[in-house]
Amino acid sequence: MPKPTSPVFRRPGGAPNTTIVGASAAGLFLASRLAERGNAVTVHDRATRLPPQPRTLIVTSSVKEILGSQLNGSLVNEIRRYELYADGVSANVELSQPDLVVERSTLIDSLARQAQALGAEIRLGERLVGMDPDDRGLTTTFEGSNGGKTRTSSAIVVGADGVNSTVARRGGWSQLPTVPVVQAVVRLPDDLAPDTTRVWFRPQDTPYFYWLIPESETTAVLGLIGDDACTARRHLDGFLDEKALPALSYQAARIPVYERWTPLRRRVANGEVFLVGDAAGHVKVTTVGGLQTGFRGAAAVGEYIDTGSRRQMRALRRELSRHQLIRRAIHGFDEDSYRSVIRLLGPRAQSTLGTYSRDESNKLLWRLCMREPRFFLLGLRGLLTGSRTRQSSDTALTPTDTAHQETQASPVS
Repeated sequence: MPKPTSPVFRRPGGAPNTTIVGASAAGLFLASRLAERGNAVTVHDRATRLPPQPRTLIVTSSVKEILGSQLNGSLVNEIRRYELYADGVSANVELSQPDLVVERSTLIDSLARQAQALGAEIRLGERLVGMDPDDRGLTTTFEGSNGGKTRTSSAIVVGADGVNSTVARRGGWSQLPTVPVVQAVVRLPDDLAPDTTRVWFRPQDTPYFYWLIPESETTAVLGLIGDDACTARRHLDGFLDEKALPALSYQAARIPVYERWTPLRRRVANGEVFLVGDAAGHVKVTTVGGLQTGFRGAAAVGEYIDTGSRRQMRALRRELSRHQLIRRAIHGFDEDSYRSVIRLLGPRAQSTLGTYSRDESNKLLWRLCMREPRFFLLGLRGLLTGSRTRQSSDTALTPTDTAHQETQASPVS
């Protein structure tokens, strides 16, 4: 049976023009997918050069299924073991498939080269300043670093321009909430093997965790996710002092927080607008990791443009919703709760965590609760506690507080 096609995208005379705003990992991945299928694709980015600043990321081995050999150049280490700590108790988890440590700037450079090889055009130093309807779709206006302007008419415009997406704002999407991620490059401690990651749960500092991820046999990154950048940096520096790990350099970013599913497509006049990556909030809220889910979102948009199918979109929505449920359950955990979690990690539970990755949340949750039902009770208690905390916080907000929050969340041009 032939693939169904949508007349919106398959216009008479050939494939549609597609403008992608943002040379992010998700945007470049989508550019390759569309160019390979015959779309005329142009990627615009306000940066004057690629790749961006270095930032170390850790992903599951499932990314290999998406990128294949293209991942090799950016792969800097493999993690086969996790050490988990919470206020005097600890547990170890051996992974059946290693997690992968990748360097983001190298990966983006590789993705850009691949997109160009498949026929996509990449234009740097161009900032989106207009998106207006025309007879064929949408006219996007870009301002260059010299002040000159260029205009392009496209049937499809894709926002891959990060959490403060100009495309999202001009397309009518709401601004996404964000959290800061800050980490320091440090010398690898003498007592840590290069294939082992350490995680500390300290709810008094962060509702997430601290991590120490080796990126080579000599260096590692130690970081955390905070509620605000200044507090996160202060906690990080204090933790570095405690562990006697001087910072060699710092890396930082703001990451969207997934609160609800953001529709990936909107019809604007005669054109179609899509969001991918951080612009769409495609981040696992359990770990605030978005590389793998960003690729999945880009693949879902590519599938929809090519066939009209929403299958991959629905699968990604279910996955992100499961991570949201987990985060709601543990977001209000105190030290006693985390100690209880780690004490429950006996051999069977450790085996489950080592077998199923965080990108297989459905299988992981089901088997973990089947092997140790007390995890379900802990999660249920966390959900109830978190619900009461959120209700109390909402009640305590004054009109002045709300106005301040809205001002702080306004997009930056």
